[in-house]
Amino acid sequence: MIRPATADDVGAIKAIAIGTGLFDAEGWAEVEAILRDSVGGDLVDHSWIVLESDGGEGVGGAAYFAPEPSAHRIWNLYFLGVRPDRQGEGLGGALVGDIENRLRERGERVLLIETSGLEGFEATRDFYRRQGYDEEARIRDFYGPGDDKVVFWKALTRDTPGG
Repeated sequence: MIRPATADDVGAIKAIAIGTGLFDAEGWAEVEAILRDSVGGDLVDHSWIVLESDGGEGVGGAAYFAPEPSAHRIWNLYFLGVRPDRQGEGLGGALVGDIENRLRERGERVLLIETSGLEGFEATRDFYRRQGYDEEARIRDFYGPGDDKVVFWKALTRDTPGG
């Protein structure tokens, strides 16, 4: 079941973020502040969702998405994580599909996703390609020397060129 995240989910989302290597403890502090503000209602239109695992295993995956400031109906997927022991079961695809459906229902046009260009993120980039995303941009050395920022793009409405 996919549902909005609550304050009770913060620990599970942290375990996913650190367990998958998406963030270290220091990087998590910034994400946690956004998460707490979002579930507390302080960040309008910023959404965290979680996918509860079957069988009472708790949160199996989580995602965070928000609108792109000063852009017309364009959104960003800022965080997508699935517990390491549940990867490869379709949970990430279910979360992405749910986000796309939520945004389509609102009439949003485009969803953007950024990730690292490092070799260790090739599986992540392949995942987004399998979800129908196109590599739209690559900014060399963005995160550091040799670590490009790769931006993926997907139209959510038919009236968007390329959609």
